[in-house]
Amino acid sequence: MNVLKSIASFGPVLIILAYVWYSIQGVWDYRVQIALYGGLILTLAMAALNFEQLKAGLRRRSAQYGANTALMVVMVVGLLGMINFLAKKYQERWDLTSNKLYSLSDQTEKLVSGLETEVEVIHFDKDPNAGLDDLMKEYVALNPSALSYRKVDPQAEPGLARKFEVNRFGEILVVAGEKRETVEAAQEEDITNSILKVTREQDKVIYFTKGHSEADIENSREERGYAAAKQAIENQNYRVQSINLAEAGSIPEDCSALVIAGPAVALLPTETALIDGYVDAGGKVLLLLDPDLDSGLKELLEKWKIGVEDDIVVDSTGLGQLFGMGPAAPLVTSYESHPITDDLENTMTVFPEARSLKTVDHEDSSFSSRELFRTSERSWGEKNLVDGSAEFNPDVDIEGPVVLGVVSTLSLSSAADSNGAQDEDGGEDSDPNESEKEGSFGNEARVVVIGDSDFANNAFLRLQRNGDLFLNAVSWLAEDEDLISVRPKDSENRGVQMTSADSRTLFWVTMVVLPGAALGLGVLVWSRRRKS
Repeated sequence: MNVLKSIASFGPVLIILAYVWYSIQGVWDYRVQIALYGGLILTLAMAALNFEQLKAGLRRRSAQYGANTALMVVMVVGLLGMINFLAKKYQERWDLTSNKLYSLSDQTEKLVSGLETEVEVIHFDKDPNAGLDDLMKEYVALNPSALSYRKVDPQAEPGLARKFEVNRFGEILVVAGEKRETVEAAQEEDITNSILKVTREQDKVIYFTKGHSEADIENSREERGYAAAKQAIENQNYRVQSINLAEAGSIPEDCSALVIAGPAVALLPTETALIDGYVDAGGKVLLLLDPDLDSGLKELLEKWKIGVEDDIVVDSTGLGQLFGMGPAAPLVTSYESHPITDDLENTMTVFPEARSLKTVDHEDSSFSSRELFRTSERSWGEKNLVDGSAEFNPDVDIEGPVVLGVVSTLSLSSAADSNGAQDEDGGEDSDPNESEKEGSFGNEARVVVIGDSDFANNAFLRLQRNGDLFLNAVSWLAEDEDLISVRPKDSENRGVQMTSADSRTLFWVTMVVLPGAALGLGVLVWSRRRKS
């Protein structure tokens, strides 16, 4: 009998071994089944052979306490199982991160929700990628009729891999009809940009002027360069080119928007005439002006009902120090209602060394100008900066908040109606279809002026929402309002910087003091119960 009891006692051991083997190999083969079923039989035999001892043990008070504890454990496990089942069936997520890091951006939601062509995202890999799978579930949920996602093992389906010219594991493709785009990294920004590229025709060109020491769109080495801005615009599926207006003699017909980024030398009269005619014909201009520099565009700005102050904006809040800058880097948190800035509410943009702007009147102009955004009340436009020190002088300086962005528009159909009425009053013949005509570059002229160009350079484009403001302005000028949004976020660095002493202290507290305290408390309770 003792031999049978000894053999039966191996039952629980066999059950544990079967579980461990299955968890490691993941194969439900005969070895696992023999160990499991044999263990169950031996365990039941052990219980039968020791029935009297078990029966006597269950009558003890400690056994009753144990039974109650086991019952509570079963109830808790059952409750957790029910909660898990409901969570699986009715999924709901809450993103509690400060910058909504784990929620899809406004740009992604607008783009995917508005898809009209079928798009498929294919992940060529045999290993699971929980992060990408979860991210794509959110994408597909936005528009399941137009967007789909699947994982393909290139070894199991070599024909499909050859079709898409996939030569490595982990490659992600976005496919729409005959178009395909490789995703550089399994993150939202790259996936969204790839979807944008395969669903839009690349027929819009953004031109940057050169020849006046403007920011260079090919310069990726220096902070003042605009290579990062160029890349960001290209990610929106525009083509970006530079143009010297003096050499070109005209503005190309495919120009969707003309960007003049921080000219340090005044434009020539012939160039300003080209810009004037371009805007009058429905053209779009983004003008970024830095302090203490003459762009040569004063008369044009006045025609567009925009004034430029000869000052440098100073912010006394000290918030610029949060970004490693001084008081000459004002922060903007106040935005007027406009398609460019509507999505920027409750965000910040930073402008290193900016000048203030204003709206002005012009009797002979049909343009309409309005403010876009302004600084805080604790800032001002300093007009007498002496030895790098600034102090507000109410008789000379411009009291804050000061305006840093202005937009001006002209509807060509309205202008044509106005001109037609003037011709009729003057007794001259007018074209009855004049009001229906539009310029060669569109039916509305658009101009955006910002009193700083550094906010969008290589050093500051990704600071706060500077990039969103810049790209929103470009998209609005190019009449792509559906691209205006807050774009995917960059993850925040939440690492804790610790000294070696801090690390040793943390080790002793977590690995020695706390476990030791718990162990000591347990021994104390046990000893007191034993004495009682």
